[in-house]
Amino acid sequence: MKPKKNKVKCKVCGQEFTSEKGLHMHLKKHQMDLATYYTTYHPRKNLFTGEPLPFKNKSDYFSKDFSTRKQLIKWCEQADPEVAQKYTLQKLKDRIKDKKLKKGPNHLELKIAGLPDLQIYKKLFGSYSDVCKKAGVKPLFSKKLNENLFKKDFSDLKIFIDTRENQPLSFKNSSELKLDFGDYTAAGDDYSYTYVDRKAEQDFKGTMSGGFDRFKRELERARDFKSFLFVVIESDLNKIYKNNKFGAHKSNLNFIYHNMRVLTHDFNDCCQFLFTGSREKSEKFIPKILKMGKQVWGVDLQYYIDNNEY
Repeated sequence: MKPKKNKVKCKVCGQEFTSEKGLHMHLKKHQMDLATYYTTYHPRKNLFTGEPLPFKNKSDYFSKDFSTRKQLIKWCEQADPEVAQKYTLQKLKDRIKDKKLKKGPNHLELKIAGLPDLQIYKKLFGSYSDVCKKAGVKPLFSKKLNENLFKKDFSDLKIFIDTRENQPLSFKNSSELKLDFGDYTAAGDDYSYTYVDRKAEQDFKGTMSGGFDRFKRELERARDFKSFLFVVIESDLNKIYKNNKFGAHKSNLNFIYHNMRVLTHDFNDCCQFLFTGSREKSEKFIPKILKMGKQVWGVDLQYYIDNNEY
């Protein structure tokens, strides 16, 4: 026998429905929209301010306890440590369960999902590996970075630029060479099967939508060659959000970030996405990646970018 579905009851008149969709259509009879219904009959308060939470959609309304990510971070810093630990651990467990993740989200995914970032988890639990262990998984990227070496100037590194790169970055010491994948790699003795694929903002959005299957095949080639491809985007999350909101060409960012997350988890052994913020910062950052090579495979580099540690 099939298990009986729980019925959904209208809080206004008590009528029952077999689905939420039926309830939502029924609300029109009460001349009530979803926001009014849920904020009236299922009121929720902001944990940081104590004010009513705004309603955007049902999923967002019941999954979030803050209006902004800044409020979440401030609350984590000011709340009783044990309360904050319990809350943030549960949020991590919920994320892992909801997305059916085999490994803990990286720093970038945590930010996009509106969750505490690595810095918060480190402060509360000592290390991100420890909180992931409590959640029953290992971190997606767990290798530690040699920060002293990473802060060195490697601008003189000889870099090969793919002949098909349309708007190449400017490096002190570079030459063209047709690459199997990616746009940049180190030359000579510094070559370590480490590659960089540069993306402008629009290129990144196009690759994660219409170009998804083609790019997935490129990652499969990288894996076959036992190489690692860092996808370096010349923008940051805030810029992309603002450009998408106010620009002429709008994209489905949820869909784009979903596809990025899928690739990040499926190819975490050979791929990582990084948002540097600009072309200038990419020119500074890429030689460090290529010089250190395999030493940064498996390092959550976005964390160090966001904390200006390079």
